[in-house]
Amino acid sequence: MRPYKIVAMLYRDSLIIRRSKWRVFEILYFPLTSVLVWGFFSVYSKTFSVEAGLVLLAINIFWNFAYVGQSTANLQMMEDIWSGSLKAILLSGVTEVEYVVSRLVTAAVTSLAVLALMIGIALIFVPEFSDVLGSVVFLSLFTLVSSLALAIIITGMIVTLGKSYGFIAWTALQAFIFLSAPFFPKETFPWPVRVVSEFMPFTHIFEQARYVVVGSPVFFGKPALSSLAYFVVAWPLYIYLFRRARKSGMLAKLG
Repeated sequence: MRPYKIVAMLYRDSLIIRRSKWRVFEILYFPLTSVLVWGFFSVYSKTFSVEAGLVLLAINIFWNFAYVGQSTANLQMMEDIWSGSLKAILLSGVTEVEYVVSRLVTAAVTSLAVLALMIGIALIFVPEFSDVLGSVVFLSLFTLVSSLALAIIITGMIVTLGKSYGFIAWTALQAFIFLSAPFFPKETFPWPVRVVSEFMPFTHIFEQARYVVVGSPVFFGKPALSSLAYFVVAWPLYIYLFRRARKSGMLAKLG
């Protein structure tokens, strides 16, 4: 990888995001309004169930954090495809790895900024949230790695399947979140779905997040291994799909 190519792509991304008012609005609007809704609910739920409100608030923070991380990377790519500039970028000498790394850095910086805002709002509504802040930070790192891994995989899928499948850039995460059992133990699922849930990227993160809130012992081993496994597997899969699309001519049709 050539750092100057990545820096150039990052500068280009920053210009595009600043000039695309709808992107800035989308990145901030849904996460912040979601935290406000569940923040108010946490205040209300103190009258009958403090833990339930905290669980909903914490899980929604991780959920929105994951969405911003994954969707920012993939929607940047879709903008290149829609504008027809993807081909020009690749013809300029940017490799498939440099292209995705620049998208991941942009997504990581953006999502971490949004995470800081969400945690700040949560602390205003529920000062007790500060008691578990250390564990939340650790789980957030695993969430970020998992969401970026999904962004890599989804990029490869779009390149292979074509621009008509661009909708998975903003819809795929919902399925992964659902199968990761965000608000309930995975044992709640029927047996076949439970098996699938065991291998989802966020299952163990959500499980430990619920433990953090209710004061149960927390173990970071499974979330760490799960997120790392996804990130390691994502790269060879993406490179394979990208090169397959190049050979089939699908890549030329994209942008």
